[in-house]
Amino acid sequence: MKKGITLLLISLSFTAFSNPYPTETSESQIRQVVELFRISLLNKDKETFGSLFYSEDIPFIAVFSEDMLKQKRAENPNYPSNVNFGKFGPPTNMISDDEDIEEKIWNLQIQTNQHLASVHFDYSNHVNGKKRAWGTESWSLIKVDESWKITSVSFTVTEEKKP
Repeated sequence: MKKGITLLLISLSFTAFSNPYPTETSESQIRQVVELFRISLLNKDKETFGSLFYSEDIPFIAVFSEDMLKQKRAENPNYPSNVNFGKFGPPTNMISDDEDIEEKIWNLQIQTNQHLASVHFDYSNHVNGKKRAWGTESWSLIKVDESWKITSVSFTVTEEKKP
């Protein structure tokens, strides 16, 4: 019996030391990154927005919905099914000096092992108070020292039909 209790205590101590940041703490920190993303877009805060990313040249890939592709390809048969907006410059280019941009986020799902994380959510993009597009978004993140950094963004896009 003593041997079983000793093994249990040793096992628990290894678990405690191998997991210094509980999943709940990481999830809370990641939720803060998501909220900073949303608020910095809204406030046109390029410095904060840029600080959320691992680098200025991360993949930022849009995958267009079938409905959107059908509409776009009626006008341009060569319209691409996806685009890596990362090739057009840093993520801060998303922030417009001329337009008010808001990204509404819901159904947030986070998976993490305290070093790597993936975030999935539904979103709608609003420009000057009008819904422009919606879809599902997915981020990969890594823990860099004490901060979570976004290493890639992929999202589906369906545009609002123009009246």
